[in-house]
Amino acid sequence: MSSGKYSALSGALGRMTYLETISDNLANSKTVGFKRGQAVFESKLADARAGLATEGKNFSRVKGGLTDFVDAMLTRTNVPLHLGISGEGFFKVQDEQGQIFYTRQGNMSYGKNGEMVTSQGMKVLNEDDEPIILPSPAAVVEEDGNILGGKDPIQIPLYRFEDELALTRMGGSLFSVDDPELALKVGRPQIYQGQLEESNVKVMEEVGLMMENMRAFEACQRALKVYSDIGSKSLELGLVG
Repeated sequence: MSSGKYSALSGALGRMTYLETISDNLANSKTVGFKRGQAVFESKLADARAGLATEGKNFSRVKGGLTDFVDAMLTRTNVPLHLGISGEGFFKVQDEQGQIFYTRQGNMSYGKNGEMVTSQGMKVLNEDDEPIILPSPAAVVEEDGNILGGKDPIQIPLYRFEDELALTRMGGSLFSVDDPELALKVGRPQIYQGQLEESNVKVMEEVGLMMENMRAFEACQRALKVYSDIGSKSLELGLVG
């Protein structure tokens, strides 16, 4: 197979991955606390080998699963258990199976046993990795995460990561880490009650990127067809010879 056909095929596969990332961003443009996904394209030049010094093969590959963690705008809702994060930090949450995740999705609610839970029903954890029990559905949350009204001090901790590449996207606004020791408590959290952080997806920008990548994908398809036609003609000439 022609090396040009390999290059066109790898380019098409890379563009498909990029389009999947853009589609996910657009689908979550209204998801609270969502951070847009990114895909980075790289060029890989095959090492020249003995006797093949002039046969360079330029392939395209994509590095996906990256995240743009830039802050999004906070929108006031005046709902007591809507908590918007400004600056660094993630809530630490736990699902029914005991799995730990990190999120900036702050549309919390009052659980059946008084726990603070996310919109997916996950329990928000305190510094000791225990569910946070609220004194009431209308509890007052201060900017530093302290919850007023209870008998004992309660705080909602936020966690940060020195290397954000350690965070793995798990769909929606959830992230996971392989090593829990990488999670560091934020010293000065900024949590705003009655507000929510929006998605940081810019819809028009994503639509523009989608159109650009669709054109690039179509160009790769045309290149594949050209190389296929060249290969067929070469075979025909060989048979005639």
